Amino acid sequence: MNISDTDVIVVGSGAAGLSAALAAAHDGARVLVLEKSRWLGGTTAMSGAGTWVPGNHHMMAAGIADSPAETLEYIRGAAPPGWQQDEDELWQVLAEQSAPMLKFLEDETPLRFELVNHPDLYAEAPGGKPFGRMVSTKPISRFRLGRWWNKVRPSVKTQLFTYKELVDGVLKHPVRGALSMAPTLLWRLVTASVGAGNALVTGLVRGCLDKGCRIELEAPVHRLIMEGDAVAGVEATIDGKRCTLRARRGVVLATGGFDWNRALMEKHFPGLDLTGAPDTNTGDGQVMAAAVGAELAHMDQALISPATFTTYEGRRHAQPLLETYAPHVILVNRHAKRFVSEGSPALGVAIDERGPDGKHLHLPAWRIFDSRYARAMTLSMHFGSKEKGFIRKADTLEALAQEIGLDPASLRATVDRFNGWSTEGVDRDFHRGETVWERFYTRDRALGTVEQGPFYAAPFLYVSLGTKGGPRTNRYGQVLRADRSVIGGLYAAGLAAASPIGTKAVGAGTTIGPFLTLGYVAGKSIARRNV
Repeated sequence: MNISDTDVIVVGSGAAGLSAALAAAHDGARVLVLEKSRWLGGTTAMSGAGTWVPGNHHMMAAGIADSPAETLEYIRGAAPPGWQQDEDELWQVLAEQSAPMLKFLEDETPLRFELVNHPDLYAEAPGGKPFGRMVSTKPISRFRLGRWWNKVRPSVKTQLFTYKELVDGVLKHPVRGALSMAPTLLWRLVTASVGAGNALVTGLVRGCLDKGCRIELEAPVHRLIMEGDAVAGVEATIDGKRCTLRARRGVVLATGGFDWNRALMEKHFPGLDLTGAPDTNTGDGQVMAAAVGAELAHMDQALISPATFTTYEGRRHAQPLLETYAPHVILVNRHAKRFVSEGSPALGVAIDERGPDGKHLHLPAWRIFDSRYARAMTLSMHFGSKEKGFIRKADTLEALAQEIGLDPASLRATVDRFNGWSTEGVDRDFHRGETVWERFYTRDRALGTVEQGPFYAAPFLYVSLGTKGGPRTNRYGQVLRADRSVIGGLYAAGLAAASPIGTKAVGAGTTIGPFLTLGYVAGKSIARRNV
């Protein structure tokens, strides 16, 4: 494809961008994908790629009933108060188009998916499901990309495992799980086979290439080109040269979040400890969309997730890790008080809770745990030990409190109160361990006491794995102005757009699946424009 002969320009090569490119090319458009980084895949490639797809054909084949009506009922019930008025249109799209999207990907790419034993976050709510809506990519060889085989973005964690394998055992028993798969892992190393986010990106890129899409790496987009009141192309740098590129049908912004845009992060997420997004996520899509009149929404929403730290590309970086679901640990705020069930699927919402003045109510927060947790949680202790002073230790809770600047009497009272719930078998403060989601992880161990010294404390990091704010879009992925009129020729999806599902998710992460769907819808829509 000639770079100047383009119908659709997609900016970004994560799940949403590649899904949009694939759908547009399938429907006859000449598609150019511009990726700012030297790597393919963005945040998607770094993820576990657990994919929430309601009504998918795999769950139907397994005899699990689902429907768009149930999905919509579930999302409406789980959403924050007040969101339905603005987001119901996109919720309907997710309810109706998620299943067709997944079937499309399996028909048009080498990707294959399988069910993951993961419940909806609020499975007991009307329309919720204890099993079936989460799927995972099966392993795929990066060699299928030909000359692009080594261009998929590396992750902070191994991509040898699938999301299903991680959930089913590797994360619960890291050493035993990995050893049991030794022959399989060796074969994957030899064949460059990958799972998780790398697998998803590999399959999507292969599908796009097979459909004739052209992909350019190290091709940052600087601004949108307008003709009248519509977007007609972009100004970008290709092969080191600045140029203007026209797109007959329009532009899809899929540039990711704004985690590395200092001004936007200081405004919307003050005090953030770490991000899990690549440093190319600097809010380019959000800034360019606003410059042509788009309304930005949900800029205070993100995938706020339990995480530890590691090193990535020479910097301290977030490493997703569930650390408070285990027994013998509690989470306390700066007042030494518990403020949420430690196993809550809305842990990110609680951590990010703010008062009327916009200041955080609970930060800094601490994990408080005993020696049994320290012995059992090998991954958590491994990462924490990499930084001197990150994990604090003391013989008594009172001494531990003084070490981290909490009131000793308050911490003692909080721990004693929690330990008392183990006798009753009910956490009357936050009902830890009572939901389908929490029981999936802890079963009957949720109220394991914190009483066997020595005692430990570690910061509960305030982490974003991807911001979720950006230009507001309609059911076709078209970008809207504040008066809800359409900016012609401009579409957005993924972390670059205002997500219809914010910090309070409905499935594990609720990013990859919905973003694949919204990208698919945007791609099919833009392919029909100006035909």
